[in-house]
Amino acid sequence: MFKIAPIYPEKDLRDVAQMVSDTYANGEYVKEIEDEYLSHCHYDYAACQLVWDGDKLIHHWGVWGYQMRVDGVLLKVGGIGAVITQEDYRKQGIMAQAAKSSFVAMKELGYDLSVLRGKHYVKFGYGRAWNYVTYLLKPDGFPDYGTPPEYQLLEQKNLEESSELYNRDYSSFSGTAVRPTYEFIDSEIGLYGWFDADGKLAGYVRARFDEERKALVCHEGTGDPKIGISIMMDLFHKGEYKTLAFFTLPEAHPILGLLRLEVVVVEDRYFSNSGWRVKIISLESALRKLLPVLEKRIRKSYLKDWHGSLSLDIGAEQVTIEILQSKINLLLESSGDYQVQGDALIARFLIGADTPREIIQQAEYDCPDEILEILTVLFPYTNPVLSHRDEY
Repeated sequence: MFKIAPIYPEKDLRDVAQMVSDTYANGEYVKEIEDEYLSHCHYDYAACQLVWDGDKLIHHWGVWGYQMRVDGVLLKVGGIGAVITQEDYRKQGIMAQAAKSSFVAMKELGYDLSVLRGKHYVKFGYGRAWNYVTYLLKPDGFPDYGTPPEYQLLEQKNLEESSELYNRDYSSFSGTAVRPTYEFIDSEIGLYGWFDADGKLAGYVRARFDEERKALVCHEGTGDPKIGISIMMDLFHKGEYKTLAFFTLPEAHPILGLLRLEVVVVEDRYFSNSGWRVKIISLESALRKLLPVLEKRIRKSYLKDWHGSLSLDIGAEQVTIEILQSKINLLLESSGDYQVQGDALIARFLIGADTPREIIQQAEYDCPDEILEILTVLFPYTNPVLSHRDEY
């Protein structure tokens, strides 16, 4: 009989680090994995689940907890990573048992949603969250913003300032995490910052080499977007790259707004059963946190004087949104004038993964026009995306 339990860091972390290392790093960097990937970060020991066969660790279901922005509202999200089953124990339903146990733990710990990346999780109620969107520039198409100011590779001492800048500039971008998540900076992270006359960090870009594309990739930027682009171009010319790319920047990011004035190729990669996916942990909790923004959306719409109700049913939970002239009450039952069912479907609505019409069509869900109108007002497309640095 296998034992399922959360992580007790004082005795379990080295075993977990070794398992992660054996799976992803050829058995190397065990200490670094323990110190950086599993400690000094948002790794949640109580939400994670380990499966043991006696004294042998046979499965790890990792959870990294953080606050995720959705149109200005913060939802507690459990990011799932490093899901590993020892080879001799695969295809025995062990992952499903650990996942189910983790979902229960996450709900008790106050989580609203879970997000992960991979192709084995549709059966657990995960729906597509966001795509991989990459902006690609060729050297002869670079915009000219002049010589950048002096800049330098940021260090651990810059963690607090860089986190503050990120939280300031990304506060309106859905899908992004409140920082700090990982509580360290090293040279491999690739943060290049510039400073004002008083020595205060004014902005930075994060640049990394993509071996597959032979590209220098900008993963995020804060501060003056023109300075950020000029630093990326300067770094490009100092190395041997084929192209300059921008990845995991939100669509409304000012750097991308400037690039859309130039000659740029935008690659939007869709995935059927893989890529980034989202699942509801607590429908009631998520809706209560979203209540102010839902009421704001109603007030600004043609439904501001509408009276009616919409029930959302994810199987394990049913919540009715009762709308009374732009005021919303949540009822813990399925008694609305209209009803929508489906855990993955509703998860996508909550974060604004796509327009409701697109979500409905992709799910082949039979949805009357009256319901689609309500969904369109309550759950518009927010273009969510998680910054590369906060992945797990």
